[in-house]
Amino acid sequence: MCKVYAFILLLAVFVVAESHGYKGKRKGGKGGKGSHHYFNVSENALFTWEQAEGYLECEEFLDVPDFDQATKEKLADNFDERGYFRKQPKPRPLEKCCSDWECAPSLNSTSPGCGFQTRTLYRGNWVTTHLDLTGKDAFSQAIRRIHKYRRGEANSLKEYLGKARPVMRKWYLDANYNITSATMSFYIPSPYQRDPPASLDKDVKVEQWEEVDTYIRAWGGSRDEAGYWPQSGQEFDYLGTALSKVDIKWYPYIRMTGSYVGRKELLLVSKDITVTPIAGKNPDHKFENK
Repeated sequence: MCKVYAFILLLAVFVVAESHGYKGKRKGGKGGKGSHHYFNVSENALFTWEQAEGYLECEEFLDVPDFDQATKEKLADNFDERGYFRKQPKPRPLEKCCSDWECAPSLNSTSPGCGFQTRTLYRGNWVTTHLDLTGKDAFSQAIRRIHKYRRGEANSLKEYLGKARPVMRKWYLDANYNITSATMSFYIPSPYQRDPPASLDKDVKVEQWEEVDTYIRAWGGSRDEAGYWPQSGQEFDYLGTALSKVDIKWYPYIRMTGSYVGRKELLLVSKDITVTPIAGKNPDHKFENK
């Protein structure tokens, strides 16, 4: 029961943070490939639900509601190829997300069961700041700090670095599955990966993440659409159930969320992620990942 309450708090904070987030247009630059924030949602019709999510959904997580014919026709896009009704919008396929933006290097592999995608996130350099769990503007405050680093206002090169996906949030839990702290991170675009500029902000640090296997569930749409946000806690419960069915163990004290344009992901990790601040790239920072 305590896990469920922790998950509910986690997603509630995520929803509040996102609802106060940045909605502006994309800029060009070394890390970006387009000129706008949104995407053509009609392209999703070209992909099956399995292709879009990256995995075959478990049948026990789905249902076939007893809708009348008029309702079925109105909600036709929410029925998948097996005839199941989907409460959440179809996600944009990862490969489409990464055709518009640079994405953190990773490798998808065939999952041994239903209900999740397996992805190896390769070692790389990220820029990270903390999320204030007590403030309603946590997301917007955090993203402003990181944008200052990206734009050159708070990095040692005074250069615009561009932008890559995903926007990653980590939620750290204690032994009772209560959230103790949270961070938001951006992958540093490839032209600056080998030698990132130093941070000039004590609340923003440049760090290296070691390679880790992740287990993922995805959903789509935009934040203004009904059904965009998954049920608090339920999606992580589904992910844990799917992993347990095939005897996959995961590290219980980190939860992650990743954001792309048209795609949001929930992630569990195979082990604690080794995070190392890069020497000479950080002032005396005020927060720790723990």
